[in-house]
Amino acid sequence: MNDPDSNSSVSHLLQPGDHIGAYRIERHLGRGGMADVYYAVHEELLRPSAIKVLRPSLASDEIHLQRFLQEARAAASLIHPNIVQVYDVGQDNDRRYIAQEYIPGANLRQYLTHGKEAYQENSTLPLDRQSGSSGGADMPVGKRPSQADRQLEIPETLSIVLQVLAALNKSASSGIVHRDIKPENIMLTKEGDVKVADFGLARVLLSDDPQLTRAGTTLGTPMYMSPEQIQDGLVDVRSDLYSLGVTIYHMLSGRPPFTGETPLALAMQHVQAQVPDIQQYRSDLPETIKKLVEVLLKKNPSDRFSDPNAVLDFLKQHRLGDLADYWPDQTVPLPGIYQISSAGPSHATLALQRRINNRLAVRRRQWLTLAMAMLLAIGMFAAGAWAFLPTLDLLELDVDSNIDIPIESTAAQQYLSILLGPADPETMEQRWESIPANFSASSEQNRLYFGFAWLQSARTLKKTGAYEEALSKIHLILHHEPKMEDLLLTAAWIEKACIQQANNDKASEESLREAKQLNDQLTNSDAKQIDHLLNSNSIPASIRDRWQEL
Repeated sequence: MNDPDSNSSVSHLLQPGDHIGAYRIERHLGRGGMADVYYAVHEELLRPSAIKVLRPSLASDEIHLQRFLQEARAAASLIHPNIVQVYDVGQDNDRRYIAQEYIPGANLRQYLTHGKEAYQENSTLPLDRQSGSSGGADMPVGKRPSQADRQLEIPETLSIVLQVLAALNKSASSGIVHRDIKPENIMLTKEGDVKVADFGLARVLLSDDPQLTRAGTTLGTPMYMSPEQIQDGLVDVRSDLYSLGVTIYHMLSGRPPFTGETPLALAMQHVQAQVPDIQQYRSDLPETIKKLVEVLLKKNPSDRFSDPNAVLDFLKQHRLGDLADYWPDQTVPLPGIYQISSAGPSHATLALQRRINNRLAVRRRQWLTLAMAMLLAIGMFAAGAWAFLPTLDLLELDVDSNIDIPIESTAAQQYLSILLGPADPETMEQRWESIPANFSASSEQNRLYFGFAWLQSARTLKKTGAYEEALSKIHLILHHEPKMEDLLLTAAWIEKACIQQANNDKASEESLREAKQLNDQLTNSDAKQIDHLLNSNSIPASIRDRWQEL
C-alpha cells in the first residue's frame, strides 16, 4: 500500500530549529502509524519532550483526528510512573501535535533484538525508528524474525512484567483498555524503569464512539492480539493481559508463540491454534512462570486472570516459593500502584524500604532463606551517633497475645512475611506491631523495619477510623531517637496529613508543609520515590493536589 506522505519525500517533516507550539525541534525520531515523532525541548521550561505530529494526510480526516486526540486524552488521564506522561496537546497552523514525556532508552522490541546496544544514543539499529519516544517500529506482521531474539533472564522479565502490570492496573481502574500491548510499546530506561506507551488505540469502556476504532486500520498488532480482539468481541483488560502473555512468552523464549504468512493467517492462530509449549524453547522456567503464561494465553477471556491485581496476587503467592531465587532485587517502581488488598499494605512502602536498604548496604548477598532472596543485603551506617541506641520499652506495645503470629528469625523476614501474608483487617495492626515487639532496636536495619511497620500500622488504623491511634504510630516515627531516615520521615508526614484530613483536622495542612520541606532536601532518587507514593492509590487526590500547590 502506498503511503500518501512518502511521495512528498521529507518536505512535510519538521527540521532541527523549527518550532511547533512552545517546542523547539531538535531531531526526527521516527514515524508511527499516524504520526511523526520528534525530540524537542520546551523553550521556557527547557524540558525534553517527544512530540507526535499527526501526519498531513490524516490531519484533515475527522476520524483519524479524533483518534489522535483520544490518545492524548486517554494517556493524559493516567498519571502514573509506569505510563508515558502526556504534557500538552495543541495545534500550530495546520499541524496537530501531542507533547509527551521523552524516554531516553529503548523499547522492549529493540532490547530483545540488540541487548544493551539498543541503549547507545547514537546507534543505528534496524528497529530504531522510534527509540527514545513513545513507541517503536513494528516488524512485518505475521513474520517471525529470521533469527530468534535473546531470551531474557527470569528476574529481568519479572521486573518488566511487574511494572507493566502496575501500568495496566492504573489504566484498568480508570476504565481504559490499551489494546496494543506489545514489545514496541514497552519503553525501558537504563535505570530499569518501564513505561507503557502509545494509547492511540485505547478505548474508554462504555464511553467512546466505536467508529473511532474502525477507520480502516487493524486495531492492534496481530502478533500480540487477543482472540476476542481479532473476532471483534467484547474487549476489556483481560485482552491486554493476553497481549502481555504473548509478550512474556516472547521475552522468555526469544520468539512469539504464533506466526503466519499473512496477518489474517497469524490472527487465526491466536483464535484456533494451541499455544506451543514454552518449555521446548526454555527448560529452566519455574512452574509458576509456566502457569502464568498458560493462564494469560487462554483463548476464553473468562479463563484468564480477571485483572492485573489478580496476576500480581498470583505472583505474590509464589514470591517465597519457586520465584524466590528470581524475584528482582529492585523492582522499579512497582510503588503504590498496586495494593495487596483494600486492607493490606501498599507496595509504595516496600519500594521506599528497598531504596533505604540500597543506601545502607555496603555489600550485597542473596538471601537463600525465607524472604532473603528478595531484599538487599544487610549493611550499617558507619559510625558515631548510630552506635548508641536506647532500648524501646516493649511493655508499651499493645500486642494481642491471643493472636497467633508466627515470628521469623529477623525483622526483615518478619516484615516481608506480614507484607505477603493474609491481609486480615482485624489482625493487621497486631501483625505489624510484632516487629518492634520481638526484635532488638540495637540494629540499624531493625529500626528501619520498625519505622515501616509503624507506617503500615498507621494505615491499617486509619482505615478503621482509629485516627488517634494511627497518629500515635506516626509519632513513633517522627520522634524516634536516633532520627529516622529523611525519606521515611517524609512519608510519615504525608501519612500524618492523610490521617488528619480523614479526621477533619485542619492541622493536615501543616503536616503536609513539613513533608514538603523535607522533600525539598531529598536526593533526586528519593524525591522520585515520594512522587511514586503520592501517585499511589493510598494517597487521597486532595492531598496530592495540595502537594502540587505548595
